[in-house]
Amino acid sequence: MTDNIQWPQKTRDMHNHHFDSTGWNDFPFRDDDIVISTYAKSGTTWMQQIIAQMLFGGDPDLEVAEMSPWIDLRVPPKEVKLPAVEAMTHRRFLKTHLPVDALVFSPKAKYLYLARDGRDVVWSMHNHHVNANQFWYDALNETPAVSGLPSRVHQRMWSTTGMSGSTRMAIHSGPSGTTSARGGPFAICPT
Repeated sequence: MTDNIQWPQKTRDMHNHHFDSTGWNDFPFRDDDIVISTYAKSGTTWMQQIIAQMLFGGDPDLEVAEMSPWIDLRVPPKEVKLPAVEAMTHRRFLKTHLPVDALVFSPKAKYLYLARDGRDVVWSMHNHHVNANQFWYDALNETPAVSGLPSRVHQRMWSTTGMSGSTRMAIHSGPSGTTSARGGPFAICPT
């Protein structure tokens, strides 16, 4: 039955301060792997928790982040991460934030895709970066083979300012001249 399916093909690699898509290139899939695929801040951790509870009988003390690794995250490097994932004896449920053209597909795995309203994603990403600490940014910047802008740039870009730690934001108009979050292109920038 799977012989007639046209699986998506990986056509590019992604490398930046967070991602290294090459971790999937030679990934040894198992017949029962589950791949949870989302854009960042779209319910990934929630879905990982749901899958963990289903697989492990509702145990409230599961270490889901350790049980469900993010294969394309550069930290730790794939040379460390992939042998640890291969050694797992439980049914693996893996996380990815890669777009479809940067991900390797396998007929052995089951794929779950989650989506979220982009307006919610923007504010969730903002809160994520505001609350990240220097340890996290240093880990991203100091892991070998970083490419793209250093993560400190992102940290400064999303830093909080103003009274009571509130964030002052300005919505700048895009090429169409609109300033509405619903009306067209826009960029959210610190003031």
